[in-house]
This record gives sequence, structure tokens and C-alpha cells, in this order.
Amino acid sequence: MMQTVVSVLNADLLAFQEVDSVDALSRVIDPDEYNFYFSDRAKYHQKSRGSNQFTGWAVKKNIEVIDHADFAPLGLPTFLSKGNLRYGSYIEVRRENQPPLHLLSIHLKSGCFETPVRRNNSCKKLERQIDALSVWIKTRQKLGHEFVIAGDFNHYMNTSNEWVWETLQKEAGKGNLINLSEHTIAKCKARRFNYRTKRWEQVVYDKLIDHIIASPGVLSSDIIPLAKQFRYSYHSVANYRLSDHCPVYVGL
Repeated sequence: MMQTVVSVLNADLLAFQEVDSVDALSRVIDPDEYNFYFSDRAKYHQKSRGSNQFTGWAVKKNIEVIDHADFAPLGLPTFLSKGNLRYGSYIEVRRENQPPLHLLSIHLKSGCFETPVRRNNSCKKLERQIDALSVWIKTRQKLGHEFVIAGDFNHYMNTSNEWVWETLQKEAGKGNLINLSEHTIAKCKARRFNYRTKRWEQVVYDKLIDHIIASPGVLSSDIIPLAKQFRYSYHSVANYRLSDHCPVYVGL
């Protein structure tokens, strides 16, 4: 089923998160059609008892790519460790008659979905990640790079008076950052295991935590394209083990 979704979207660039391995990704995305660029963590991270959750990109083979080092500060490294959170997977793609596009696939800390909760440990970590992300954005700006950041922010960034988007906008400077998924309507059907009843349940997630933000220069016109959410049918959710995230996509 996920192969069908990828085929229907037929995207040139796919930002992925929570992927265990090249073998796992190859079951969903055709390796004869796409090149895979995994987070550097996949090179040294030992296999855990469960599954690994790497970020990365799948890019159609006709597109020239520079595979940059991960943006490791998102892992919140310390003096004693490289950090245990996910890194940002950073690539650069060449475009005909246009400046190169710098791309970051991210998966931020879970557990801080809404604005009012700012004091718990998850929110403190997310706040540090947003500060780190602001540094990456300002670096791209100083170098004159056009960029897109896509992935799982684990935050309802489109709600009013929330701090993640406000912080990113403030740090980037007024008008220097656009949220391509700002008006995306979320209605993602999924299955969730209820540990209390020991049963799978169908749910609908009506708030967006997957977002796409970019520098204004990536647009081909003054009209900001609206990112859309690809929604699974109830039949597909009931009969296949799908992701609990519905893909968000946009044309530039």
C-alpha cells in the first residue's frame, strides 16, 4: 500500500523519518528510481533490540545531489555523548538555471505538541532543538542559500499563539521564512493500539505535526503553494499496517 502512495505522489524529493534501514525503505520506495541518503547516524549506530528511526532523503536518480554531513546539533549532544535524539539529514540538490536547493529532513522531540506545556522535559529539549534549527537557518541566510526544512516537528505549529513558529520567524527575520503547510487541513486516518483494551483502534488526527518550511526564494512565483496531506482511506487503514503519519506534499 505504501508503495502505491509513493507511486501516486511521484515526488522528485522525499523527506523520510523513522526508517530502520535501506532494506526497509526499498520495500516502499523503488531503489532503481531513487537514490537514498540516510542520516549519518546509520553508519555508526548499533542495531538496537527494537528498530532504529533514521531521517533521510530519497531523490530521483536524474537529480544531482551533494550529501552534506548531518546537522548534528538537533541530537542535543553533550560533552560526553553525541546526543541521543535524531539528527537533521542535510543534502543539496542542483537545479537547472536556478540556485541550488539546501534540504533538511528532521524529526524533533516528541511530547510537546501544544503551546501551554512549556515546563516539562520534552518541551525543554524541543526548545533547544528549535534554537539549533534557528542557527542552521541563519547560516543558510548568511551564505545566500535557498532552503527547505521538512519533516516531523512533533508540534502543532499551525495553532494560534504558539511558540515554535514564532521563534523560528523571529530568529529568521520578518518575511524571511514561509510555512508552506500553514493552511494545510489535517484529517489523517490511522490505527492506534490501545494498551488498556489490548485492541487496535481507528483514529483521526486533525492537527498537523508534519510541516514544510522554506526560504521565500524557493518559490517560482509570488503565489505561495499550499502543501496538502495525502489521506489514507478507512479501508486501507483497516486492511494494511500503515504509518500513523499521512504524507504532506507540496509542488515548488
